[in-house]
Amino acid sequence: MPIIGKMFWVIAIGVTCLNAYLLRLRARKEIAQNPELADGYRQLITGHLILFNLPWLVMGLGILVGRTHDVFDYLNPRSGNPYVVGFHVTGIFESALISYWIYLAGGAQVLVTHPGVMNVDVKSPLVLKLLFALGLLGGMAAEIMMWSGRLPVPNIG
Repeated sequence: MPIIGKMFWVIAIGVTCLNAYLLRLRARKEIAQNPELADGYRQLITGHLILFNLPWLVMGLGILVGRTHDVFDYLNPRSGNPYVVGFHVTGIFESALISYWIYLAGGAQVLVTHPGVMNVDVKSPLVLKLLFALGLLGGMAAEIMMWSGRLPVPNIG
C-alpha cells in the first residue's frame, strides 16, 4: 500500500484526464448534432482539466518535496502542515467557485445545455442545482469530519 499512497495523486490526475477524454468523446456526438455547442464543450473540458487537477498537484508537490508522506496525511488537516492545508483550501476554494458558477453565473443552464457533461441526464437547471447541493453537503460533511478529527485515519507505513 505505501507506493499507492505515495502515487495516489498521479492516479487521481490520470483519472481526471481520463474523465476529460471520455467527456470529449461524448461531446463529439453532441457537437455533430449541434455544432454551436463546440466552444462550450471546449471550455467545459478545459475547465475540468485545470480545476479538478489543482488539488492533486498540491498533494503531489507536498509528497515530492518530502513535506508529506502519502495520501493519508491529507486526511488530517488539523496537523497544520501547509501542503495539507493548501490541499483543503484549494478544494474549498474550488467548491466556492463552482457554487458561484452553478447558482449565480448561469452554470446550471450551461451544463443542461451541454448533454453528456454530467453522469446523469439532467434537463432542468433546478434539478441540477439540487443535485449539486447534495454533493456539496457531502463534501462539507467530509471536511467537517476531517477538521474535527472525527475521521478515522489509518496508520499505514
